[in-house]
Amino acid sequence: MSTLWRRKKFPFVFPAQPSAQPVPAPADRSRPITVIPVPPHGQETPPAPPGEPPATDPGERGEPAGWSAVVRFPSPRAALGHVAATAELGPPGLRRPPYDQSVWALLTPGHQPGLPLAAGYGGVVCEADADGLLWPDRPAAGVPRAIGELSTVAEWDPVSLAELAAHSPVAGPPPGLKEVAVLAPGALGRWLLRRCLATGVATTFTPVERLGPGARADTGWLLLRLRAADGSVPVGLVEACGRLPGTVACRAADPDCRLLVDVRLRLPLDDAVLLEEVPPGGHLVVERAVAGPPWQWRPLGEPAAGELLDAHPVPAAAPPVRTPVPVPALGPPLPVRLVTSARAPHRVDAVLVADGELDALRRFLRTRPLHETAVVAFGPGRHLVTEPPGLCQALPFGIPVHQAGPGALYLESGCVLNPPLPDTARDEVLGLGPDVITVLCRDGAWRLRLADVRPAWQLWMPAPPAFATGLSESARDLLDRLAQVMPEPEPAAPAAARTPEAERRRLNQVAMEHSLRGEYRKAAELLEQAGHFQRAAQMYERAAAELGEGL
Repeated sequence: MSTLWRRKKFPFVFPAQPSAQPVPAPADRSRPITVIPVPPHGQETPPAPPGEPPATDPGERGEPAGWSAVVRFPSPRAALGHVAATAELGPPGLRRPPYDQSVWALLTPGHQPGLPLAAGYGGVVCEADADGLLWPDRPAAGVPRAIGELSTVAEWDPVSLAELAAHSPVAGPPPGLKEVAVLAPGALGRWLLRRCLATGVATTFTPVERLGPGARADTGWLLLRLRAADGSVPVGLVEACGRLPGTVACRAADPDCRLLVDVRLRLPLDDAVLLEEVPPGGHLVVERAVAGPPWQWRPLGEPAAGELLDAHPVPAAAPPVRTPVPVPALGPPLPVRLVTSARAPHRVDAVLVADGELDALRRFLRTRPLHETAVVAFGPGRHLVTEPPGLCQALPFGIPVHQAGPGALYLESGCVLNPPLPDTARDEVLGLGPDVITVLCRDGAWRLRLADVRPAWQLWMPAPPAFATGLSESARDLLDRLAQVMPEPEPAAPAAARTPEAERRRLNQVAMEHSLRGEYRKAAELLEQAGHFQRAAQMYERAAAELGEGL
């Protein structure tokens, strides 16, 4: 495949094309095909035969002469991947056919090592014979057929590497950018500049004009250079610059901004490869393919400090005249009541028991697994019993309540607030706090402290026995004699310290506080650290149920 070869000329038929696309004309066998051989290095190209126009030298368009093969890629992104993988072999001649969106790459013999990679990007390799006919390596029907002529492909419209780079993968702006260049129309330039200065980012601006087709200039554009003195440019500011209509946030490939690339593009090519196509003194912008092809711009002045464009008007010496506006009187406040509703949650997250029910709670919990996980928040005459969901429903007494939020706010099951209050209003009206538990029922309201929460087994905790400590006289004399006869052993290396029980109790206490505030996922993570995997699994189930109710 590395040398030019000649096949026997067969009558060939072009592959069928869709009716909506033009089909390239097959080679005309009635007229002689003029073969223009490629001369060896150092010799002049022979003149064209008389009576025919001179052949176009590919070198006139800045491309190397001597094409020997063609690769057809189904899309610009596929062609970009192959060009990036074979960048060290030199730039190929890229062409776009007039009938579809494929990209054809003209290759020289120096590109032969990259031909095996073409199939990985969906490319079809066609080598040219001495007559300039293109023969595929893998015929479609097993019969060798030429699919066109090399000269026809070379005359198609060229495709630049910058245009291929616009089809690179797209992602969010990368963090940690020290400098960002933003091109914005003049209508948005001043507003964008004020926002950049408000964030503390040093900004300079340069008036520029956008060059359209036919050298038509569109003035009124600004090039903003955002530089972070400490750290990086905020990612939110970069995203805001890219979301504005007509603006594009870029990174500069060189200090002179000859090449600006959209920060959302992830180029597989090195910036130096694209810079080779930018002419001296030119400035090119590569955006995403959906925004249009790459376009050029031209500076109209020198960079200036952003504060000059954001000059505020001098305020007048006299104070402004203020006209009083009458404010309508507010009506009387409405009382907030707890009423039953069919739309209210009927789940049971906790149970509110009275003082007279503590003895019954003590007898009930001692004989059931609930005593291992339940906790009691003691309060003024009413006490809240809670634990991982699913077990409180077994209590035959007390008032069932559900966690309504925000924080540790509990309402009687089957009831809602009337008039309804959003989370911010509940926090302000009910006086919620991070260290209190608020319980609202139809027969009253109670506020309990998180500091008064205890494990349920402490309801029947017995007094510890009196332990005898110290040493008797006989034991002390015996130990003194042994110490004189047998020396003390060398202290061994300390073993790895296990999790102290005090730390486990602390994790349980913090997990319980998160559970009371409805933060089941945080509570589950703390229980998992403490080694209570069953309780952690129950908390994860509760968190999943809350997430399902919000969808």
